[in-house]
Amino acid sequence: MRRIQISLDDTVYESLKTRALTDGISMSELIRRKLAHGIAKDPVTDARAYFDRLRPLESFASSAAATYVRGIRSSSRLLRDTDKR
Repeated sequence: MRRIQISLDDTVYESLKTRALTDGISMSELIRRKLAHGIAKDPVTDARAYFDRLRPLESFASSAAATYVRGIRSSSRLLRDTDKR
């Protein structure tokens, strides 16, 4: 377990303190439980986030890979020169 330090505004601190007393646990334990619950793995959410990150790649779906690469090479002086070697 690692020890960290955080800053809380007074309202959050008092709410945390009251809740910990009500639940009969330490403030640290309450924070650990809330964080663990808040960042728990959700497969559906994780999958959705993954595919959302791939969305910009959809523009390449209708492109032929070889045609795309030839287009890049023909517009780049450095890549054009390496093809001639």
